[in-house]
Amino acid sequence: MMKSVLADAVFGGALMIEFYASEALICPRRVWFRLKGIPEKWPEVAKPRLEKGMKIHEVLGKVLKDRFDVELEKSVIIRFPKLGMEIHGKIDVYKEFPIEIKGKSYIPSSPIDYHLAQLNLYLRGVNAEYGYLYYVKLTDDPWRAISDIVFDSFPLIKGNGLKIFEVPYDEVLFKETVKYFYEIKLYLENDELPPAWKGPHCKFCPYNYICLSGEEF
Repeated sequence: MMKSVLADAVFGGALMIEFYASEALICPRRVWFRLKGIPEKWPEVAKPRLEKGMKIHEVLGKVLKDRFDVELEKSVIIRFPKLGMEIHGKIDVYKEFPIEIKGKSYIPSSPIDYHLAQLNLYLRGVNAEYGYLYYVKLTDDPWRAISDIVFDSFPLIKGNGLKIFEVPYDEVLFKETVKYFYEIKLYLENDELPPAWKGPHCKFCPYNYICLSGEEF
C-alpha cells in the first residue's frame, strides 16, 4: 500500500508534499485520499486484474532484462522546491529511454491520457526525447502470451495481444501535469475535498467505499 505522505520529504529545510508519477491526471480525489492517509480497500472486482497486471510486469520485465540487459524499476524524482512538492516514480523498464508496461483487459487504439502523463514525467526525469508504452492484454498465463512476442526490433516488439506506442516528450503536457498536482496540493492545504472524476474506473478504485459516502475526513 502507498504510504501516507502529507509532508514527509525534506528538501533544503522545507517540507515537501510527495506525489507519485502513477497518479498523474487520475481522479484528484483518489490522490487526496492517499495523502490524507485514508486506507485503501480494493474492490473484489479489481483484484484479479491487479494480480494479472503484476504478473505481466514481472514476466515481461524479466524477459527484457535477460535479452537486453535493461534496468528495471529505475527510480525518478522531480523536485519543485518553490512549489513545495516533488514527484516520485519508478520506470518499469529503462534502456536510455523509459518503457511503461500496462496490462489491460482490452488493448486501446491510442494511448490513455494518464499513461501519457506518467510516461512524460519519466521522459523529463531522465532527460529522454521519447519513450514507449507497452499495452499487453491481461491473461491467466503471461508466459504463454509472451512466448509469441517477436523481439527482433526492440524496443518496437511485436505480438498478439500487444500494442506499442512510441511517445515523444511533450512540454505542454508536463506543465499541465505539474499544474494538476499543484492544484491538489492547494486542496490539501485548504483541507478541502477535490471533485471526483466519475466514470467506469470508479468501480475499480480503492477508495470507492468512502468517496461518495458523505463522511468527514
